Amino acid sequence: MLLSAPAGCARAETPEAGSPARRAAAPSFVVSSPTDGDRRLQSISAAPADAAATAEVVLHPDQVRQAWWGTGAALTDASVRLLADRPGVVRTLFDPAARKGARLTMLRLPLSATDFSPRLWTWRLRDGAVRPAREARAAVDLVRSRVQPLVPRLRVVGAPWTAPRAMKTGGTLRGGALAADSLVEYGDLLVGQARWLRRHGVPLWATSLGNEPGHSSDYPTMTMTDAQLAELGTAVGPRLDRLGTRLWAVDHNWSDRDRVDAVLAGSAGFDGAAFHCYAGQPAQMAGLAVPRMVTECTGTTDGAAGTFAWDAKNLVADSVAAGSSGLMMWNLALDPDHGPTDEGSLWGCKQCRGVVTVTPFGIAREPEFFTLAHLARAAVPGARVIGSTAPEWLSVAAFRNPDGSYGVFGHNRSSTDQTVRLSLGPGPGPGADGRSYVLHPGDLFSYRGPLPG
Repeated sequence: MLLSAPAGCARAETPEAGSPARRAAAPSFVVSSPTDGDRRLQSISAAPADAAATAEVVLHPDQVRQAWWGTGAALTDASVRLLADRPGVVRTLFDPAARKGARLTMLRLPLSATDFSPRLWTWRLRDGAVRPAREARAAVDLVRSRVQPLVPRLRVVGAPWTAPRAMKTGGTLRGGALAADSLVEYGDLLVGQARWLRRHGVPLWATSLGNEPGHSSDYPTMTMTDAQLAELGTAVGPRLDRLGTRLWAVDHNWSDRDRVDAVLAGSAGFDGAAFHCYAGQPAQMAGLAVPRMVTECTGTTDGAAGTFAWDAKNLVADSVAAGSSGLMMWNLALDPDHGPTDEGSLWGCKQCRGVVTVTPFGIAREPEFFTLAHLARAAVPGARVIGSTAPEWLSVAAFRNPDGSYGVFGHNRSSTDQTVRLSLGPGPGPGADGRSYVLHPGDLFSYRGPLPG
């Protein structure tokens, strides 16, 4: 896991309660400042009609691109422990009506221990039946009791970090590789997990064969060769399809594009590809014949200004341009010590930052929270990415939502105030001038609504 950027915790805030979902009056323009904590997820009004625009974002509704799946983060064991008795924090992360919430619609579910697991565990396969560990059951209970009531159409994405010891070289959960003679058994375990989760009400929408299959360390990890991934894809993909679960290839860094190509060429069993942000560039996702998305990235110690800029350009503007259909961060919630973690590991991430930091006094919404929150406000699941043009210093992604509204996510990378006008280019929609809004240096913004003709 890399370290996109981030840092000192923001002010502790009390989680807000949800309210019955209502469609917000359109249009909505929301900004977050990297320096003013009181000006985050703040709605602002359009500039006066005669205000001179210093920049223009032009949307092109005729340039229809990939479908949009949503935003989310991972429910690690650390996150389960911190969220289990804090329904207000869960609402702040998932409630679609929370005024200053993240409004997440996806959740990544580890199917084994990770470096954020105080105890090592895996699911077991015995006599053809799978048996989840107590940690897996605790995560499922939280998903069903707290998250799904808020997001009935929640998309859960699974990923094991390791197979059970008996299926690995070295016989340990800490590192090593999938044993050559364990492919059939491991494939049965993966299908059994999907079947058990669906039978117990968890909508396992997609899964990968293993998190970061090129990485072995002193915490739960497991390498797999391209040939193993392809063989598993051929054996497991059709069985998962029958359960309604997609299978995604590789689940490792942008720089692993060659591995993705090799695995997809070796098997027709995959429905997409998953990428992490820790090496390479977003553009390396482009040109795949299957859908793709960023399934993991984490902040560490950078501040809001650096995080807003890096995330907006790399995780949103450039990734969406390269075909990404969604964005998921790493831990949903961590404590002020960046844990709880696997204390037996020296090399697991000790500076990873959660989307929120849970303190004795409330929560701190970390910079990644605002990246996800603005993206969720611009695009809902089922939206389509559309073309857009903007100045180089403005990181932008544009969407057409299922209700016909337009969505824009953006970030002002310039060092001055800018009056940004949103308008429509040629296409099936109206084509005249749109609305203008004033952005301060470093502001994130999201727009959703119609653009007038």
